[in-house]
Amino acid sequence: MTDSLKSILAGAISGIITSYLAVPAIGATAAIAMPSGWPVALWSALVVFGIGAFLPALVIQFAALLITRAANAFVALASFCIAAISTIAVLSGLTYAGSALAAIVIGAIAAAATFSALWSNNSFKLTPFHGAA
Repeated sequence: MTDSLKSILAGAISGIITSYLAVPAIGATAAIAMPSGWPVALWSALVVFGIGAFLPALVIQFAALLITRAANAFVALASFCIAAISTIAVLSGLTYAGSALAAIVIGAIAAAATFSALWSNNSFKLTPFHGAA
């Protein structure tokens, strides 16, 4: 029960923080001038939503999972998604937030998958004496 609660809280708190930070980050990356000759859809996907939404979600969710050492990254992912969607619904009304939400959720999925892959083989587990008895 404690591990599930820790995972839920890690996901919810990181989802709220990501939602509050991603909105100004998307605005800042949208202000970057697009080079001539680039397709608008590619520029929006890579720069605006990639740097503005995907990257903050990836970093914040991964940091939250590492700090709390969440037992179940996918419970934290579900909690993250619920918190992020709820927060963005309050902030913007979800009128034009579909692409931003998709980038945020994909960033959180990447963080959960990376955390699960690295945690499962003891990459982050502390071994101060490296197997000494």
